[in-house]
Amino acid sequence: MIRVKADFFIFFLFILVLLSSCGGEKDVSVTVEYWTHEDSSRKALEERLIASFEKDNPHIDVVRMEYGSAELLDLITAAFEADEGPDLFNLPSEEISGLLYGGKLDELDAESEGQVTLESLLESYIPSAFDAVSLDGGIYGIPLEYTIWCLYVNTSLFSECGLTELPSTWEELADAAEALTSRDGGILVTRGFDFRYPYYLSFFVPMVRQLGGDIFGPDGSVIYGDEAWEEALGFMQEWGPLGRNLGSPTYINARTLFNSGEIAMCLSGLYQESRLSSQNPELFDSGDWTVLPFPVFSSAVTDEAASPYYHYFMVNAASDEETKKAAWALAFYFAEHAEEYLDEIGLVMPLERIMSSELLHEKPYADVFLQDISRSHPVYSGPYSSELQHLIGEAVESVMLLSVPPEKAVQALRFSAEEMLE
Repeated sequence: MIRVKADFFIFFLFILVLLSSCGGEKDVSVTVEYWTHEDSSRKALEERLIASFEKDNPHIDVVRMEYGSAELLDLITAAFEADEGPDLFNLPSEEISGLLYGGKLDELDAESEGQVTLESLLESYIPSAFDAVSLDGGIYGIPLEYTIWCLYVNTSLFSECGLTELPSTWEELADAAEALTSRDGGILVTRGFDFRYPYYLSFFVPMVRQLGGDIFGPDGSVIYGDEAWEEALGFMQEWGPLGRNLGSPTYINARTLFNSGEIAMCLSGLYQESRLSSQNPELFDSGDWTVLPFPVFSSAVTDEAASPYYHYFMVNAASDEETKKAAWALAFYFAEHAEEYLDEIGLVMPLERIMSSELLHEKPYADVFLQDISRSHPVYSGPYSSELQHLIGEAVESVMLLSVPPEKAVQALRFSAEEMLE
């Protein structure tokens, strides 16, 4: 009886070992779910890179999913509120603070990801590249892109309307937009220019700064400089459908229409050139377009460009350890191919080697973007940045769409911001 039991025990151990060996490959296999914003050019590049990454790492399977920028933010917000979400994803600087301060992001272990030290990693990027994903000495993301918006102009449309001067001020831009705008009654058929709604921290706050205001004052006050905010909001009110009727947050974004020649001016980054080249090579090759610095008010007290921002690759802290390691490995693999991101899709990773490269400086109008960076302040990405952008958006849209007096909109904005921050 004892021998039978012993034989059975040995047989049982053999079965366990056999099952373990059969399931071993399954146990170590990892699936990384990667969410990102739509970009047809970047999709082609990343799908190629992912195929190469999977070949080098056969135990890792990457599922890439893309959404519109606004949709992506809503989906990520909802997913993390439900303690779910993708393993790897990217968001812009101003939309990160809730996840960062809420403990939703995995901290980067630089050494485990093949970096000699955290210091050596930081030194390979430009200063401030990690500011928006830094907390208590830890790093919680690596940059996908570094972007500042300048003014794209279709010069052939200017010529068709008899315009000979290109705008450098907001007032000149508004007058040019008026000449380039066509309407059917009160309905806009063609716009000359429109803003990058709803990214108010990137374009509208710099307009306020030009006039001497800011989100936070030197004394710590919130919505600093009433006159500056009121003047900037007054300009937007005059711009909107109840003023000169030149544009509105309710219309298709101007950046999309620029490439098809349906609008004469838009705000966009260096990546717009790559999209223009692929979507409208005739216009791109014609030379009938240019890029100008971000306009300033004629009454500006400071020369302020649009606020540059970063997009970051980040990893979900709730993912299991093997998946988090694989997700970081994929993010760094993308970063290793920074030159391809720049060459193929005009996407600038803020690595020192990229910012000083001939590849960047040979891009059309790269000097305009780089010069605007030198006269800019980074987009606000501190606590409640996403919520502050939403509140500023409410103020802008209230004056544009509801005829709320600018001074009332400023008071409401300050009250809401102070209440939130308290």
